[in-house]
Amino acid sequence: MRLLHDRTALVTGGGGGLGRAYAVALARAGAAVAVCDVDESAAEQTAAAVTRDGGRAIAIRADVTRAVDVEDAIECVETTLGPLDVLLNLAGTFPKNALVDLPEEEWDAVIALNLKSVFLGSRAAIRRMLPRRRGVVLSAASGTTVRGVPRGSAYVASKAAIIGFTRAVGVELEGSGVRILCFAPGPTDTALWRQGRNREDVERRVAARQVYQPDEFSNVVVWLASDLSAPLNGEFINRDLVMR
Repeated sequence: MRLLHDRTALVTGGGGGLGRAYAVALARAGAAVAVCDVDESAAEQTAAAVTRDGGRAIAIRADVTRAVDVEDAIECVETTLGPLDVLLNLAGTFPKNALVDLPEEEWDAVIALNLKSVFLGSRAAIRRMLPRRRGVVLSAASGTTVRGVPRGSAYVASKAAIIGFTRAVGVELEGSGVRILCFAPGPTDTALWRQGRNREDVERRVAARQVYQPDEFSNVVVWLASDLSAPLNGEFINRDLVMR
């Protein structure tokens, strides 16, 4: 039996590189997958990739920094695909600015998309999961929270907060049958990682294996979403390369 047979998953930021790879992996493991993104076309492309691969998927357009959008998205998932078993919080942004040049509105935007969305999604999902005593919330954190990264104070702050949030909520969920975890897949060759890098630097790092490919962490995400990882709750799973 596939690890996620008869499970339903929602992937936010599902139109991105990691979102697409993880959505396909979740579907291959047996889950029906709802792909959520503010870019409706990107969400539809990921959903199409899942269905081409033999899986079941729908696309949902939502701004996950807005509570009403998050609630509507989860309602759509449960109405269309069934009770939500897995929430994968991937929506995020990483504008690069030195602290002294960082506009307040950019800080607010990063915190809203990277962190507030995790709060809104987790709250909405866990409210539905608790009565069923089953469910897993997974969020993308970052290894930069351990080593730091230049021109990334807002990003690192938001990702560090996800780790603290996960640990606190994990304690609240003990014994409930519902779990929450976060992970860092390491530097990964996505549009977000390439943003602000010149072509030569990208090609050099890819050739030197200083950056992972999106699907390299997919099996770990599937395992975390499955009952096999049941002993884990409130944990941060970190795979990272020390690089800048």
